[in-house]
Amino acid sequence: MIYLASDNHWWHGNVIGFCNRPFTSVEYMNEKMVEKWNLVVKPEDTVYYLGDFSLAIRPVETITPRLNGIKKIVPGNHDWIFPNHKKFKKDPQKWTNFYQDAGWEILPIHYELNIDGLANFNLCHFPYENDMAHMLRDGKVVPDKYAQWRLKDTGRWLIHGHVHQHGRVKGRMINVGVDAWAGFPVSIDQIAEIVAKGPTNLARLDWLIP
Repeated sequence: MIYLASDNHWWHGNVIGFCNRPFTSVEYMNEKMVEKWNLVVKPEDTVYYLGDFSLAIRPVETITPRLNGIKKIVPGNHDWIFPNHKKFKKDPQKWTNFYQDAGWEILPIHYELNIDGLANFNLCHFPYENDMAHMLRDGKVVPDKYAQWRLKDTGRWLIHGHVHQHGRVKGRMINVGVDAWAGFPVSIDQIAEIVAKGPTNLARLDWLIP
């Protein structure tokens, strides 16, 4: 089975408030996210991870081995293998090796995933260019620091992250961030159900932590 996910932000305490995650501590959040991942992903499954695994580097080597699946990452802006990350620009080979040694296959910033009989998907951490609804501050759109990394919408389905709790689907853009999917990775079967219904808008699902 193929799964897709993004934006766990392991060990990022502030994300609890930013995204209204129902956790009382970062340690509790970390353990629940590992539990949710492994509840659905089996060791033989493949996970396409669309960026922002962690702002810090330590979780890459401590959390990654605890997660089931064959793990492939399309880097997001907070990952130390993102081309514009200050750490990566200083020593790209060091951090490439670090992620690979931790168990990640590193994919390009823009990646195509062809699922026979379903669709040829664009995979990217960011939504399509000009999709700025999630960047409103006090009723105004803030400058887009990542405009150069966004793809142009040519009518193909895009699977992405970056926008956290700002909906699961918008048109042909499917957000697989854990804040939109109750903390779980998203299966390709769930993606297929969305594609079969055509472009639509779907709100986030609540985390529902016991």
